Amino acid sequence: MELELTRVDYTNVGLTGPNSLQLLPPSASTASSSGGGHKQQQKVAIGDQDGVLQLFSMKKDELQVHFKTLPSEKIASVKLGGQAGSVADKIFTASENKVRGFNKKGKLFLAFETSLTETIRSMCVSGSDLLVCGNHVYNHYRDCKEVGSYLCGDVIVDVAALCPNNTSRLITVLACSGRVLRVLEHARVRQTLELESVPTVLYVPKGIGDRILCGFSDGSVILFHLNLLSTEVKREVLVADREGEGILSAVTCLATYDLSGDGKEELIVGRRDGTLQVFAMNSDEYQFEMECTQIYRDNFSESISALQGGCVGATNYTEIVVCTYSGRIFGLTTQCISKSLGDNGSRSAEKLAGTPVDTSAKLQRIRAEIYELEQTIAKERERYQLSTQALSSGLSAIPMLPINDAFLLSKDDATYLLSLEIPTPIEHVLLQCDAPITLLDVEKNTAVVSFSECDKLSGNSLLASYRCQLNTNRIDLKFRTIEGQTGTLQVYITPNLQPKCCQLKRYPIAPLSLHMIVHNATDEMLARPMNTLTLRGPFSQAEMHNWMINSIPELPEKLYESGKVAYTFRHVFIGTLLVCEYGKGEATFRSDNISTISILKDFITKEATKKRIKLEISTSINESTIPSLIKLIEPMILHYNKLTKDYQLAQALLDLDIRDDDEFNTLSEEYRSLIRNQQTIGAEFRKQPTILNRIYGILTDLYIDKFKFKGVNVKTKLPQLIELLENYSYDELVQFYSVVKAGDEELGDG
Repeated sequence: MELELTRVDYTNVGLTGPNSLQLLPPSASTASSSGGGHKQQQKVAIGDQDGVLQLFSMKKDELQVHFKTLPSEKIASVKLGGQAGSVADKIFTASENKVRGFNKKGKLFLAFETSLTETIRSMCVSGSDLLVCGNHVYNHYRDCKEVGSYLCGDVIVDVAALCPNNTSRLITVLACSGRVLRVLEHARVRQTLELESVPTVLYVPKGIGDRILCGFSDGSVILFHLNLLSTEVKREVLVADREGEGILSAVTCLATYDLSGDGKEELIVGRRDGTLQVFAMNSDEYQFEMECTQIYRDNFSESISALQGGCVGATNYTEIVVCTYSGRIFGLTTQCISKSLGDNGSRSAEKLAGTPVDTSAKLQRIRAEIYELEQTIAKERERYQLSTQALSSGLSAIPMLPINDAFLLSKDDATYLLSLEIPTPIEHVLLQCDAPITLLDVEKNTAVVSFSECDKLSGNSLLASYRCQLNTNRIDLKFRTIEGQTGTLQVYITPNLQPKCCQLKRYPIAPLSLHMIVHNATDEMLARPMNTLTLRGPFSQAEMHNWMINSIPELPEKLYESGKVAYTFRHVFIGTLLVCEYGKGEATFRSDNISTISILKDFITKEATKKRIKLEISTSINESTIPSLIKLIEPMILHYNKLTKDYQLAQALLDLDIRDDDEFNTLSEEYRSLIRNQQTIGAEFRKQPTILNRIYGILTDLYIDKFKFKGVNVKTKLPQLIELLENYSYDELVQFYSVVKAGDEELGDG
């Protein structure tokens, strides 16, 4: 089944963020007067970053604004609430550390200043309970009195509340940037759920007390079923990457609504790249083993901030109301609207009922509004030019443009994805980096990229520029880093504005940039042979934590624990582990990769030297970690060695220009198979054309770092190592790593 939706534009507001749009339920009087079974038009509440909250509805295709507040502090969240058991028709907004409540007539009935010292980032309203979160602080208020709080080391991304049926319990779920969901009751952590990706949004389907949907930065959507009587949690992936569809963009908003009228709710997903998807679910009970089938997909070229299912444009016609980052509000309605151009040049719309509606009067009114706007713009432009020509000490300046950006590590291919979006069209983007990074192609990019030669003496390792096509206001950049190489990626974004200006964003490249945190490491993982680095000295725990934050991603920004803390990380590409344990005056690091230990030692020593802190350093190299690591990487070496050779052979066979079956049958079965599968082989090879070089680079670094700890320079042996890798043999490779041959130089002698 395919769902047909038609776009209808409603209005424009200021820039918007997540959770900025809500649909008020239809009033009881309207619903009763229309009779049962009819869907009544709803009002739309929208809050923007200018601090303006407005409520509007549609009446006879005309926009009716019911109220609109004056500009104030940036609105971070808009939620609906009401007394338990009543209709949730009160509008609550969060700005800075304040929560305000409005009724549907625009009257302010609540102005509550919370005790948060941070700006409110997310909010949830459930009956008389108010849950607000800053970056690291969660507060729970009941009837505007604080009943609990929680300090979180990770950044809190979103908050949701579960109310089990027929009980007065309130279960809070926090989505945290450290790839965990924390389940709280009475402001205490009841359970921590480790996730495969960073959560971006939480959504609780209406009427469901123990199930929650979560969207992720890798584009997946997972349904969690929390057993509120135990710690058992079931999870089911509803949406994930499928072959042939490309990598999914991060989920920015979720909703469920019965669009098709079959009594079962559809799952609606909005994404950062502007894609909107609708999935049919085979159950309205949110049971497990549900099948999600995509029935609608479209892209609107800018990130989707919020969406809701309901009825706005016309009675009895369901639709999805969408709000984009730049403030465009539009509906995707199930109402069939076919547009045709009349003889008199006016456009008429023939609706499902079959009644033609003449829109010539509406078009004339719109033309008059456009003419009036053009006149106003011309007057303002003339006034601006006169003011710049007059003798004045004033300066012409463009305000700072807000940049909607995301910088994420993809565990699937061990690359970084940088998304940039501004409210105006982008003219070009300039990249400068002092660490060696490799830019990769992104399918969705239409920008033209050009590279400049870098002078090593200048400290630049990358200079590149992306020239964007007309009316492009977002761009995705993908690049690969090398562990051990640290620096800063500087991005200069130039909007298509006059006078010319650009805005600078900086993104640090950490020395251990390809490591991700592991919250529940198993005993089997930790039983691997490990190398150990121990540091002692007059440093505080906060200083060591700061060094670690600068050396490895995904580490919590805040440290609230006293005494020693322990974290475990995994290399996303090769799967090696790093176990960190540190406190005041002592830090211990264990890893099954010698290169990881070497990188940490060099970085922390450098940082300590800057602060004139003398460190006592001791290392213990376990020889058995070498065979263990090679065995871990062996499947990748064998697979990509074979893939590279197959690709080269397939290309050579295609050059033979075989034209008939007789010539084809003279080839061996192996060569015939290569020709048959050459498209599949080529597609896989083109996805990661340099992956074999990347594996070789990791193993050569391992070889150099192992003997660096022994004070031996083995760089002259690297060609022999590459030859061994190309003709891979596990025993020969292990033997090569374990022997220092005659002629190797002591470090510092040559």
